[in-house]
Amino acid sequence: MQEKKEKNKFDRSNSTKKNLRFEDDLLEQINQQAKKDGESFSGWVKTACKMRLNK
Repeated sequence: MQEKKEKNKFDRSNSTKKNLRFEDDLLEQINQQAKKDGESFSGWVKTACKMRLNK
């Protein structure tokens, strides 16, 4: 498990930035669906994650 790092003063207090790698075809599918749904990429991914967690 990663150590918890202290946040910079300019960081959001209740969120953490993470870098993810997506396969090109999956990324394209997400971008297309997010656009159809009228959501941002990050909003769409967060919604998908919450749905999976509530499953």
